[in-house]
Amino acid sequence: MERDRQGFDKRWAQSQQPSDIPPPLDVYQFIWDRTRMIRKDFILQNYIGTGGNCDARAVRCHERIARWHAMSEHQLSHIPDFVSHQSQQNVAELGQTMKTLNMYYDDALGRSLKVNESGEQGGYAQGCGSDIILGKSPVDFDGTLLTNTAQSADVAKRIIGANGIKSPTHGTAEPEMRGLYILLTLNNEGGMEVLKYSGRLCVQRPAVFYSRPVQLALSIFQAKKDHNYARFFSLLKSPSTPYL
Repeated sequence: MERDRQGFDKRWAQSQQPSDIPPPLDVYQFIWDRTRMIRKDFILQNYIGTGGNCDARAVRCHERIARWHAMSEHQLSHIPDFVSHQSQQNVAELGQTMKTLNMYYDDALGRSLKVNESGEQGGYAQGCGSDIILGKSPVDFDGTLLTNTAQSADVAKRIIGANGIKSPTHGTAEPEMRGLYILLTLNNEGGMEVLKYSGRLCVQRPAVFYSRPVQLALSIFQAKKDHNYARFFSLLKSPSTPYL
């Protein structure tokens, strides 16, 4: 997903052989198989939130997996084979990922925001507190060095890094993921699950509840519940509504 920031991958545009371009379903199946194994590996290592292990690294990983499933559901919806054979499976995997993220965010010790970097008890620091990655700077497919400096102009806009420490979620994408969960469960129990979930957020995590992603998801839920389809589609078409 970091690659998307660099624009369209020119390797495919320059390809002279149609066979060089992998079919979308093959790409989806390849990534789905590996993300599922990654999630299972976390479970085997007892990363379950309260009562088990939990840290910011597990949170970041599951947030990316959730975005992948949400994006796939939209991008592949025009492919009949995906709709008939894999869409239901994709939504189920997204649901499982979101349930795991909820357990991480609700961790009684707040470890979803921290990672032990020193290895000593009590030696905790914010999970992604650095504005640069460790090791060598990442290189794009054409050999161009990607931005990896604390002096970059976009540092102040990042939700991770030193700037992220200042936010209530400390650099995680919790508001985005909480909003996504609300959209995923719009029809569960006739809308009661959303009401119970948002009510709990309002009491326990007011900063997250009043965040823009959660309020946008609740506005969409309310429009659907009221059968106000003009309002519903107006929210979806609004330039201020993010793609994911």
